[in-house]
Amino acid sequence: MLYPSAYNVVVPDGNEVLLFNTHTLYFGRLDAGIYREAEELVAALRDDPGRKLPDSQAKQVAFELRQGGFFVDDREAEVASVISRFDSQKQSRQHFGLTIAPTDGCNFACPYCYEHLNYVSMTEEIQRHVADYIERSLAEGDFISMHVTWYGGEPLIPQSLNAIEYLTGRIVAACDRYKVSYSANMISNGYLLSRQVAERLAAWRIALVQITLDGPVDQHNKTRVLKTGVGTFERIVENIKANTDLLRFSIRMNVTRENADSVADLKNFLRESGILNDAGRTSFYVSPVRSYTNTCRTSECMSNAEFYRLQLDLLKNGINDDGYYVVEDFPVSKQSVCTAVGEDSFVIGPSGDLYKCWLDLGRKELSVGCIGADSQELNAQMSKWLGFRPFDESGCGTCTMLPLCMGGCPELNMRSIGENENQACCNWKYYLKEHLLHLSGKSLELASNESVSGR
Repeated sequence: MLYPSAYNVVVPDGNEVLLFNTHTLYFGRLDAGIYREAEELVAALRDDPGRKLPDSQAKQVAFELRQGGFFVDDREAEVASVISRFDSQKQSRQHFGLTIAPTDGCNFACPYCYEHLNYVSMTEEIQRHVADYIERSLAEGDFISMHVTWYGGEPLIPQSLNAIEYLTGRIVAACDRYKVSYSANMISNGYLLSRQVAERLAAWRIALVQITLDGPVDQHNKTRVLKTGVGTFERIVENIKANTDLLRFSIRMNVTRENADSVADLKNFLRESGILNDAGRTSFYVSPVRSYTNTCRTSECMSNAEFYRLQLDLLKNGINDDGYYVVEDFPVSKQSVCTAVGEDSFVIGPSGDLYKCWLDLGRKELSVGCIGADSQELNAQMSKWLGFRPFDESGCGTCTMLPLCMGGCPELNMRSIGENENQACCNWKYYLKEHLLHLSGKSLELASNESVSGR
C-alpha cells in the first residue's frame, strides 16, 4: 500500500500544482486534475489492494510520483530514516573538531557583539596543556580527520599569534603521527591581516578566513569600529585584496533592520573592486544579527520571518543572477548536524575551559569542563548537548522541513522550547511555497504536465 510522503509540499499554481519533496528534493509541475486523480487512485488501492487498474494517465503519474518519493510504502519508516540520518551523524566518531580561542580580547567594539570578554590570553602553560590534550585525543581516538577553527576575541591580535604558531606545530605533528588529515580556518575581523600575517597563516595551513563587512563603507563604519571609534572598512578591504593569492575568504554581512537595504550595494562594491572575481577564492553571504545577549538592541534585530523574507526578495531581485551566489536558491538536504552535539567537538577558551558551543565562550558557568595538566574533566553540562534530539521536545519530528534543517542550531532549538516560535527554524519553513513559485518559471522548463522532474 502507498501513502503520501510526510515531506510533500504542494503549491497550487492556476490549473496546475507545483510538487516538491523535502526528502528526495524532486520538484515538478502537474496538471491539478491529473494530480487529484493520482491521489484518488492511490487511496482506492489502499482500500482495495487487489484491484486491477486499467492503463491511464493517472496510473502513469502515480508511478512517477512514487519514483520521486511523493508516495511511500510506510510513512513511519520514511520519518525514521530521516531521524536515523541525524543519529548516525551525531554518533560518528571519525572526525575531531575544535574551535580554539587563544584570546578573548578584541581590538573592535562592535555594538552587537554577544561575547562575554574577560580579556584573557592563553598562557604558555595552558598552551602546553591544550596541545597535550589534543595529542592524547588523537592517540586514543580512531579519527580520520581533524579540523581547527581559530577564533576569539580577535585571533590576529599579537598575543594570540604566538599561541596559534605553537599549537599548530604540535597539532600538525600529532596528526601526521597518527595519520589523521588536518585542515584549519579562522574567523577574524580582518583589520590586522597584513601581508606578513597572511604569510604566517598560510604557513600554518590556515586555508580560509571568514571576515565580516556590515555593508558599504558608511554602513560598515557605524558598527565595525575600533575601540577608539575609528571606522575599519577601507583597511579590511585592502587586506582582503592583498592576500587572495595566499588565503581564501568568506565574507559575511551581519544584517539588521538598519543595514538590510545595503546587501546588494555591498555585493556590487565587492564585484567592482575585484574581490568577487573568483568564486573559488572568495564567497559572500548574509547572516542575521540575533539577540543572543542584551548587547544586541532587539529593535534592530530582524525576526526569522523578516530575515528570510529579505533573502527571498534578494533572490527575486537578481542577487544571484551573475552566478555568484549570496543566498541559497534551492533547498538541499542537510547531511550533517552541528558538531556541538557530537562527542568529539569542543570550543577551547583561553583559560583552557571547554565549551560545546562558541556562543557560550567566556561564560564559565556554561563550560563542560576544563583542560588540566593531566586530563580534561567533563561535567554534567555535557548531557545537555549529547542528549539533544530535536524530535523529542521541539516538534521537529513531525515537521515537513526536517530533512532540510535537521533541527537547525541546537542552541537556538533548546532555547526555544516552550516559546511560540522556534528560533532554529530554517528559511524554507517560512517561504518555501513562495520560493518554489518564484523558481518554477526557471526550473521547470524540462518538466511536462505528465511528469515530475528531479533537481
